[in-house]
Amino acid sequence: MTTCLNCENNFEGNFCNNCGQKSSTHRFTMHEWLHEIPHSILHVDSGFFLTIKTLFLRHGNAVREYLAGKRKLLFSPFLYVLVWCGVYVVISHYLENPTETTKQIELKDLNQAFEYISEHYYKIIIILMIIPMTISTYFAYLKSGFNFAENLVLNAYLTGQLVIADIILLLISAASFNNEHKLFLALVEFLIKYPYWFVMYWKFFKPTKWYWGILQFILSQIILWLALNIFILIAAFVLITVKGSH
Repeated sequence: MTTCLNCENNFEGNFCNNCGQKSSTHRFTMHEWLHEIPHSILHVDSGFFLTIKTLFLRHGNAVREYLAGKRKLLFSPFLYVLVWCGVYVVISHYLENPTETTKQIELKDLNQAFEYISEHYYKIIIILMIIPMTISTYFAYLKSGFNFAENLVLNAYLTGQLVIADIILLLISAASFNNEHKLFLALVEFLIKYPYWFVMYWKFFKPTKWYWGILQFILSQIILWLALNIFILIAAFVLITVKGSH
């Protein structure tokens, strides 16, 4: 007799007769991730929309339960990010300014290179950003007991949610192609993303002291900032070099 970790139903066999989850669930490791990627690409179900609602209402608690064995609770983390990135790319394609797309960009410094990378390689940037985010939480919350792969799951779901915020910001800014609302949009972005980001980590890692939870979040942001800047510098330098050689 097996007890389902998702719905706590007692059953016999390989699948729960109540919710359909497999009888065997394992702790997330890098091996589990390598199995999850091809599996998630080939299987898409209605759980995607339930995942959106669950992550907005239950934040990191839902991810903890997913890692604890309730695998029917959330959609695949890898595919969740890919789907939202695809939605963003499609929307941005239809909302982009025609005059900007035909404009020739001269990459003379790192700031221009960074803007170029952000605009033209959004999907790649978002996917790659999960790695430095995972590095930041792994070291900032080192005593939490979660391994690197489990931190990767957390930040994949968080990244998917942040892409939703990017889509909202994209729609807000769609009426104007100039920079007159740039400061306002930056404020809106901060108010949309960072409170949710903080609560996601708070609910997932469950710090014993409130002030320690704040310090850990700040530390994770510092590590993330350092990791991202190293990545951006390398990517921008390569881009400037390649563009300069042509």
